[in-house]
Amino acid sequence: MKISMPAALLAGGASRRMGRPKALLRFGSGTLLHHQLTKLSPLFEEIFLVLKDPPDAATGKARLLLDATPKQGPIYGLIRTLEEVPDRVFVMAIDLPLIAPDLIRGIAERGAATASVALIPQEGSRLQPLAAVWRRAALSSARQQAARGELSLHSLAEAVQAELFPEKEWRHLDPSGNSFTNLNTMADYLALRERA
Repeated sequence: MKISMPAALLAGGASRRMGRPKALLRFGSGTLLHHQLTKLSPLFEEIFLVLKDPPDAATGKARLLLDATPKQGPIYGLIRTLEEVPDRVFVMAIDLPLIAPDLIRGIAERGAATASVALIPQEGSRLQPLAAVWRRAALSSARQQAARGELSLHSLAEAVQAELFPEKEWRHLDPSGNSFTNLNTMADYLALRERA
């Protein structure tokens, strides 16, 4: 059964450390964009693809949301996403290619049940706000924070008193322990591509 809330794939980053758009990197049988959309499609009825500019690749059934601000930072993609949703949305960064589908479902289901403004998994002591459920109620705080130039999603999570999803409570959904491995540099990409 598909998850009732939409999912948003944030793919509008500058990719400064990578040196090229991450979405178009070859990964598995296609691009990283295709890999992530293929992972989300069986789980969610509706998927948003959040970008700065129209993509140079097919987006399947994903609905394109353009984040028109020239400023960089995932908070702007989150703001654009929250403007579109009536309440909850599962938000995921494109550079988490190893995130387990069972963990995605677990985060979404727990996020659907919480009364909190956000449900954010915690890996050890690190928050993972780009594999989390956010609610439209966070929009005002996100806009205010961005207007002050505070771009940290960790700060936003604290400001909205997000509920945390501790690792000990989700780890059984990801036996590999690799779900939050980021793909930021070319070295990361070359290493992770071998696992695709």
